[in-house]
This record gives sequence, C-alpha cells and structure tokens, in this order.
Amino acid sequence: MIDVYGISRSKSNNPEYFPGNFGFDPLGAYPKCESGKEWMQLAEIKNGWLAMIAVTVFAVQEAVSNVGVVDETLFFFFPLMKTLHEYANYRYIS
Repeated sequence: MIDVYGISRSKSNNPEYFPGNFGFDPLGAYPKCESGKEWMQLAEIKNGWLAMIAVTVFAVQEAVSNVGVVDETLFFFFPLMKTLHEYANYRYIS
C-alpha cells in the first residue's frame, strides 16, 4: 500500500514532493529551514547505506560460518534474560 501511495504522489506533479515524502509527520520532526531539510535527507541516505552494508555483512557472515545470523547473535534477536540463560547453559558465562 505504501508503494502504491508513493507512486501516486510521485506522478501528481506536486512541486513539494520528493522521494520518501509521504506527507506524514505527526511529531513535526522534519525541519522547516532549507539547511535542516538537506541535513535530514543526507542523514536518511547515510542510514540507508549503513543498513544495506549491515545486511550484506550478515549475508557474508552466514555464508562463511554456515550458521544463521539469528542463531549466532542471540543477543540481538531474543530477550536479554533468555539469551543470558542460553549463554550460561553453554558455559559462555560462568
């Protein structure tokens, strides 16, 4: 649904439209000044690149170790107490 909405907004020829602007900012976090807008857009691009690099590294890690990232890094994907319990049972924690 979001893709359909974004495509329809991009084809509306609205001069205020730019990719990723869905017109939804309930907290008013998007800056009003031009320099703030440029900074926010650059930050979004950098965060997107960082996310793509992280996913690529996860894929390489799985290929090299033959173990899924979820199974190898329990700390990120399961509740803290469950993870500590698992580590204690495998004698990672004394």
